[in-house]
Amino acid sequence: MKQKNSKSVHVLIACGGTGGHLFPGIAVGEVLASRGHQVTLLISEKKIDSLAASGHKELRFEKMPFLAMPKPWSVKMIGFLKGLWQGTKACRKLIRDQKVDVVLGMGGFTSFAPLYAGRKEGCATLIHESNAIPGKANRLNARYSDIVLCGLDACKAHFPKHGDVRVVGTPIRSSMRKPNDDDPRAFFKLDKDKRTLLIMGGSQGARGVNRAVGQALEQFETMGIQVLHIAGPTDYEEVRDVYAKIPLLKQHVAAFCHRMDLAYRVADLAIARSGASSMSELAYFGVPSLLVPYPHAAEDHQTRNAEIFDKAGAARLMSESDLNADTLADAVRAVFNDPRKAGEMKKAAQKLSVKNSAEKIAEMILKEAAR
Repeated sequence: MKQKNSKSVHVLIACGGTGGHLFPGIAVGEVLASRGHQVTLLISEKKIDSLAASGHKELRFEKMPFLAMPKPWSVKMIGFLKGLWQGTKACRKLIRDQKVDVVLGMGGFTSFAPLYAGRKEGCATLIHESNAIPGKANRLNARYSDIVLCGLDACKAHFPKHGDVRVVGTPIRSSMRKPNDDDPRAFFKLDKDKRTLLIMGGSQGARGVNRAVGQALEQFETMGIQVLHIAGPTDYEEVRDVYAKIPLLKQHVAAFCHRMDLAYRVADLAIARSGASSMSELAYFGVPSLLVPYPHAAEDHQTRNAEIFDKAGAARLMSESDLNADTLADAVRAVFNDPRKAGEMKKAAQKLSVKNSAEKIAEMILKEAAR
């Protein structure tokens, strides 16, 4: 086993592939780097990874080609296994050359090769699962991890054979948590006196949400509210054109939002998918929400996530199959017309937030490295 550096720990964080893995990984990396430790974030070659990396010049990123796992009997399995072998070999070399002490996997099959390589090279290994139900990848990754970290308490029961499972919440980037005096209404050119509905339709597979919202715009206009809609690049033009037909509705429609901290701060209610990262951010900012799970998510984990918030009173779960202009407008109206209900949802959301999740994980990493 390699010698440890008593002054500085080098942590490899495998977090590529999706925003749900990437942004929490960056959050942990930021904490470790701020304390003087070396951090390398292992990302995929996807565009979302490159965009995120470009906004964090203070962190070191390494790209590695990863393949999604195909079905067991697929002809693509041979290519996947070959890529996995090559990835593991490359990770072992990276760990040796850079004297990595700890490997943290944020989930998905992009974490398997780094974790397995870390175990073979004598590193401490940890995984993080942000969803209520772990995917197949993290069930496998847990076998090569000293500690399993869960974002939600409900997830803990899915690792019954592991000896060290801890609930730590899901980390939120420092840029989201930094206090600032920026006026979110001025930033988005919204009215100061109108309540704001935030639509988070930018995630993969959110077209059903975007279109259902479009059908309800006339009713939103009659409510006297305003809308901040993050449509995503794929649907942006279609969404923009629908809003253009309702000019009396105060609106801000964008493909991307680089200041989601301001979007959450201005929101009185949000309509969103129930991915774990989005939900942790909604909880952190105490935003009441209508959660519409992506119906094709693996293990239907988005429904399980949303059920936790629904049961706690922080959100209302709505099935995409039940969405139409009337059901959506009625749900929005029910919150905006009942300030007491909105206040209770806000408090319930805040209670679900683990505000120091990134710091907790960083502390655990450093303790493991010291052993």
